[in-house]
Amino acid sequence: MKREQKKVFISYSWTTDTLVDWVRNELATRLMEDGVEVILDQWDLKEGQDIFVFMESMVNDSSIDKVLIICENGYKEKANGRKGGVGTETQIITPKVYSEANQEKFIPIVAERDHDGKDFIPTYMESRKYIDLSNEELYHQNYEQLLRVIFERPANRKPQLGVPPEYIFEDEQINGHKLKSLISEIKKAMFQDNHLKVKTYTIEFKREFINSLEEFKIVDKDDHDSIAQEIENKIDNM
Repeated sequence: MKREQKKVFISYSWTTDTLVDWVRNELATRLMEDGVEVILDQWDLKEGQDIFVFMESMVNDSSIDKVLIICENGYKEKANGRKGGVGTETQIITPKVYSEANQEKFIPIVAERDHDGKDFIPTYMESRKYIDLSNEELYHQNYEQLLRVIFERPANRKPQLGVPPEYIFEDEQINGHKLKSLISEIKKAMFQDNHLKVKTYTIEFKREFINSLEEFKIVDKDDHDSIAQEIENKIDNM
């Protein structure tokens, strides 16, 4: 089965050599190995090209599925202060984050936290859901989450919309119909191997069955013939 090609652009600040190496070796290279085409200035920005034009074209490029924003102290300071290349990117990205329908294109990646554990997400992104890769343990835990976001294959997928149980649309005074519907739902759940639904519908069936017996209660009467006729009618109805 052919997989749809995905492409991402990584936006970050050249804060330290360690960070630059981490972005290239630990993130971009691994994404490439896992089938994600990564546009990275260290690979794709050529001598003589205008840095700001390059960044603007990457943010506006419709073929870019996701823009990964590497959030650490240096990036936050430059983004909030509108300084340098990061500041320029921020001016380009900000209106898109707030106004465009496809806001999921921009993903904050937490790469660093302060001594109190607070992240360095810039102001214009701080209300967005992020992916935390700020230490080695979290990196191993959450890298798969990043891949799933890029390929739009979440671990917890919304189930398909089912069909409402028939019995809820039946006249509740006619318990026989409701009981039949519950039996159908139990059979369906057993066929699907859905143990939780089987248990739920079985409990409901028992409750409804017991309630339905009230309809067949014999009222005491002095006339034995009337009692006999009532018993016969109740049996027929049951």
